[in-house]
Order: sequence, then structure tokens, then C-alpha cells
Amino acid sequence: MDYEFLVDNIVQKISVDKKDNLFLVSDGDQEYNADIKCLSPGILSILIRDRSFQLFYARDGEKLHVYLDGQHLVVREPTADQTSFEGGEAKSKEDMLRVKAPMPGKVIKINVEEKEEVRKNQTLAIVEAMKMENEIKSSIEGIVKKIFVSTGDLVDSDKPLMELDFKT
Repeated sequence: MDYEFLVDNIVQKISVDKKDNLFLVSDGDQEYNADIKCLSPGILSILIRDRSFQLFYARDGEKLHVYLDGQHLVVREPTADQTSFEGGEAKSKEDMLRVKAPMPGKVIKINVEEKEEVRKNQTLAIVEAMKMENEIKSSIEGIVKKIFVSTGDLVDSDKPLMELDFKT
């Protein structure tokens, strides 16, 4: 199977084929075998060329946050209406209005209230994940339509924390 995705806004292409209990991975320049095992949800053990890695990942809608060997990578696949990243990325109106955490964590602060006007890049909430505080910011100028969480709630990256609406 061929895959195309963005890693830190750089288009990457790889080919992955399963061969017995191993995966054959090719990035165009190199080809190697990878022994990949799922240790638990969000954690993979990877053995490549006698080097062992633990990979941690968490999905945030169309983004995948990957922590590997001390690096944090943000991986994105083309959206359903895109066959590739050619022509740039488009964020749907629906995605802009749903505010989600970048990864599973705990809500430690909510900075806004329902019906409050917010500006673009304003911090809406703070979620602690993997011992780091993540500021959740508004992607638009708008109004807080609904808040779905409270301080202290455990959240994942699939469910929205809050919903915004455009100013009318």
C-alpha cells in the first residue's frame, strides 16, 4: 500500500507491504524490514535493523501526533475530498468549529464561557497530556456555542471539547 502524508508540513511518501510477520517499508530511497507490535493503545514497539524504538501516538481529528526517539512529529493524511496534498490543504468549516484536544489528557483549565466572543488564536482551554500543558486555541473569530467538558475531565482526541460558531 502506498501512503502520502504531511510530517511537519513536508510531504512524505512511503510504501508498506506485509511480508510474513514483518512489514517491508520503502521511502523511495531505502527499503527495510520492520517488526511492529502494538504494546497498548497508542504505543508501538518497532524493531528496525537491530534498533528498537517505542513510538507513542495520539489522533487529533485529521492529525496524528507521534513521539519517536525524543521527537514530536505531526502527521496528516489527505482529507477524504483530497487524493493528495497537491494544491494545498483545506480545513472544512465543520473542523474549524469543533475544538478538540491534540491527544488524550486531562482538562486543567477552561478559559471561556458559552456565548463568549473569542478571537483567532485565543486560548480556550488547557489540557495536560504526557506531563505537558497544551493550550487549545481558537482557529476562528467567533462565539463559544457549547462547552462539552469541565475542569478535571479526562478527554480523548476524538471528542470535541467545545463548539464555536462564526460571528453573525
